[in-house]
Amino acid sequence: LQAASGVEALELFGSHDGKIELVVSDVVMPEMDGPTLLRELRHGRPDLKVIFVSGYAEEAFRKNLPDGEQFAFLPKPFTLKQLVEAVKDTIAA
Repeated sequence: LQAASGVEALELFGSHDGKIELVVSDVVMPEMDGPTLLRELRHGRPDLKVIFVSGYAEEAFRKNLPDGEQFAFLPKPFTLKQLVEAVKDTIAA
């Protein structure tokens, strides 16, 4: 599934009744940033696995999340192989 913005991702997530196991999200997006999207998704699914991708350092946005928030991070640029590995590792964790 693909969404063009954080708002669209939240709507798409809500329409799939808990069937989504992993969200890969950019940190900077139109309408709603990645950390805000994560907080919204966590309301109904505290166990949801998330991978953030960003050209910014992880520390630059981690401060916008609650202490102890769990997510994987993949810095840009990345290859398809790196994305696949991040997905495998995150699902297995």
